[in-house]
Amino acid sequence: MKKLKYGTAAVVDVETTGFNPYRDEIVELAITLFRYDRATGQVLEIVSEYTGLRQPSGPMRRAASAVHGITKRMVRGLKLDYRRIQAILRKADFVVAHNAGFDRSFVERLMPSSHHMTWLCTLRGIDWKARGFTSRCLVDLAAAHEIATPRAHRASGDTATLLALLSHRPRRRKPYLHELLRTAGVIPKAARRRARQTS
Repeated sequence: MKKLKYGTAAVVDVETTGFNPYRDEIVELAITLFRYDRATGQVLEIVSEYTGLRQPSGPMRRAASAVHGITKRMVRGLKLDYRRIQAILRKADFVVAHNAGFDRSFVERLMPSSHHMTWLCTLRGIDWKARGFTSRCLVDLAAAHEIATPRAHRASGDTATLLALLSHRPRRRKPYLHELLRTAGVIPKAARRRARQTS
């Protein structure tokens, strides 16, 4: 069977009550589903988006709240739309996050049905140091690429920033998503050769 030229993937970001996935909880989740070219890594279009707040069962730690600015009052009585999140995830070939280990641990605890998903990490899956960047922080990388960061450290702002970074073509070469797919082994060798020939 011939492999489809285009794929669909999701960018995910979460804000939490703290930094321990076994003790703390998600208070905000954003997910953006997008189409991409499997061979070149070009981001083609946004398919759907969702952002939601959630009231945790435990306390909101001051250190975490100081980062994202979400207070317990802001999330009182609110719930995530799990059905919609799962519907988006079912359409994704894989999930992308910056520091994916962190986001994945919280998402899988909240929604065990997501355990089968493949996660790709832009923090470690792209060699930022080799490209001359001293910081791998998403805000710093965005600033270095002159990418606006609306609502930094809020889930919807961070997913928008990360997708813009993945779409960026350094020196008009292949976008960063291409390197991430290549590192993860998502791009087959034949496609890699074609991509090199057309660059």
